[in-house]
Amino acid sequence: MRILVIRHAEAVPPALPLLEDPPLSLAGRAQAARLVGFLRRRKLDRVVCSPMRRAVETATPAAKALGVPLVLEPDLVEIAMGALAPWGPEEQAEWAAITVCWQNGEFDVSCPGGESLEEVIARVSSAITRLVADTCEHGFALVAHAVVNGVVLSTLCQDLRPALGRDLGHRHTGVWELEGVGAGFTVVSRDDTRHLEEPGPHRG
Repeated sequence: MRILVIRHAEAVPPALPLLEDPPLSLAGRAQAARLVGFLRRRKLDRVVCSPMRRAVETATPAAKALGVPLVLEPDLVEIAMGALAPWGPEEQAEWAAITVCWQNGEFDVSCPGGESLEEVIARVSSAITRLVADTCEHGFALVAHAVVNGVVLSTLCQDLRPALGRDLGHRHTGVWELEGVGAGFTVVSRDDTRHLEEPGPHRG
């Protein structure tokens, strides 16, 4: 089975305007369009995505172009940021301190009023286990968020488990390609964004 783990395209900055679930920016829409060209070269049975707007707007054009179902998976939503949601300088500094705790294995440390990494691991690992167990001929693309995708990768790939809680590198529409079965997947390519360097779709 092939699984393509993809971070959503660039969204409108959450503080401009202040939106908890922002749409894609103009640059993000261009990234999503280029992602379609990349995915056309892969055989996939479905596209799975977080129900958050930036993920849905990234995944929908790909599912339509491939003619496959778009499946919304509620447990793939981004970590609940709680009081950090405004994302100003103070919130970013507090987020950096929280991620240091995670890197040190303190997964129970949470965002103020939000989730801990431990809670994210519980829901995301359960979701990816269900998704992998679903029978499909070729595989699927999964469009979600940086923290969520880190959990997905560390759940499926034994070699990446020691990196849980660390930034594996998740650029917008970056594609991690995995092959395997069950919990025994290997990484074929990491955070591939070469499609962003290709010419955009022609607009007549």
